[in-house]
Amino acid sequence: MRIALISTPTRTYAPNYIPPHGIMYLASHLRNQGHSVTIIDNAKNRAPVIKTISELKTFNPDLIAVSAIITAYRFVKQFVNDIKNSFPSIPVVIGGHIALDNVDLLLNEVGVDYVINGYGELKIAALVDHLGGKCALEDIPALSYKKNGSIVSNPGELFYKKIDDAPLPAYDLVDMEYYVTVFDKFPKLDTYLKKTKKPAPPLRYSTIIGARGCTDRCSFCVHEFDRVGLKVHSIDYVIQNIRVLYEQYGVRIFIMGEDLFLINSRQTQEFVDAMNGNFPDAFFHCSTRADFVTPELVKILENSNCYALGFGFESGNDYILNILGKRMTREINIHAYKSISSSNITAAGSLMVGTPGETKETIEDTIRAVKEAGMTDSAVFITTPYPGSRLFRWCIENNYIHDRSAYLNFISDRDAVRLSINFTPYPDIIVKIMKILVENALEINKTEIDPLYKIPYLRRIINHQIVPFVYNSYFLIRGILGKIIPSYRKAIIDFELNKKGTVRISSDD
Repeated sequence: MRIALISTPTRTYAPNYIPPHGIMYLASHLRNQGHSVTIIDNAKNRAPVIKTISELKTFNPDLIAVSAIITAYRFVKQFVNDIKNSFPSIPVVIGGHIALDNVDLLLNEVGVDYVINGYGELKIAALVDHLGGKCALEDIPALSYKKNGSIVSNPGELFYKKIDDAPLPAYDLVDMEYYVTVFDKFPKLDTYLKKTKKPAPPLRYSTIIGARGCTDRCSFCVHEFDRVGLKVHSIDYVIQNIRVLYEQYGVRIFIMGEDLFLINSRQTQEFVDAMNGNFPDAFFHCSTRADFVTPELVKILENSNCYALGFGFESGNDYILNILGKRMTREINIHAYKSISSSNITAAGSLMVGTPGETKETIEDTIRAVKEAGMTDSAVFITTPYPGSRLFRWCIENNYIHDRSAYLNFISDRDAVRLSINFTPYPDIIVKIMKILVENALEINKTEIDPLYKIPYLRRIINHQIVPFVYNSYFLIRGILGKIIPSYRKAIIDFELNKKGTVRISSDD
């Protein structure tokens, strides 16, 4: 059969910088099954829908498959409507993060014919078999569709018995020259090269999927209700993937994903030995968990070209870390960051503010943790409930999200650096200021570590003087009002915790 796989923009206002790995894996699997496949990479091309329709007419597919994350929801609604109007007889299936918790909206409002939940290689191949009359629709796990006007969601899961059975992504079906050259600035690598005096590589980079899923179920993450857990590729498989990019596309900078790659010292040593032996002039950035960071692991990575090691720091307050479901403590986070920073490797730990339970005091704990760890390199996000996460389901059950479709339209084209839902009893501006105060702490650390770095004058006046004054004045006035108005005494919103210490949802019963 003929299958057209279509990527969608992560944000319509900016081009995608990462290859659409999801559908590239689908393409490889489908081709191995003997099907004819094309990828229409709208994530990169941003072509008007009329051009996509023209490409589809030329290819003449039997199935159109759309891949998207949740911030593409608004784009996908219009896009699928246009596609269905042009090809009413061709079935459309959708997958990716957009499918999590949104089967009814995708089938009823967006208008697709099928929804695949979870990793899709085997499922889409089974769907193609069904369309060819080879299997029953009801026999395809994790597939949703409409039957007699009602939504049917098949139970179960369908995934490779061994993750290495997945064929390498179909790099030849996308414009890899664009993807390996779209970035030309690597500040973490620049820092590493200055420390080590190693020669700079050609600025050709790519991401590598070294594992799928995660060990944990953080309350803000789509892996909270993941179907497969953590599946880590063998080092042989990863090296085979790297070799294709290294030899065919000249890549010398690799970013290892998905969310988690390094899991222990043995695997790390095996990876370092393979990289040193096969690609001594290549550099890489890895991800891990803070509690996996040991002196031994850092020492192993120091004997390689690992220029950065990232993990989710999130908060410097243990109570907030529990609510986030991190299975982590502030001390472990600080120790991990210090251990990495004491080497030539750049530590990269992401931070979050505005979690349920966040207060002036918990933010102060985070700022103290940032200072104690000496953090300088971190993105600071505002806690955002995305479909597939515990926090999203909690918002639905507690009426923080009244209209899911309206909410998904609202968060389309938005990053988590912007406030979507306020989980505090404070005004929105105060939550936004919390983010600025944590960013201030990072910047102050940078001035102490790098004598050449100077905070720009306007930011020094506005962010470091005026903003803290407004913030502290608000809490001073709030404290005074709290003596006479009970509502101003409330430090956090109302919520219940489950036995694990995170927000309780009905399925915990």
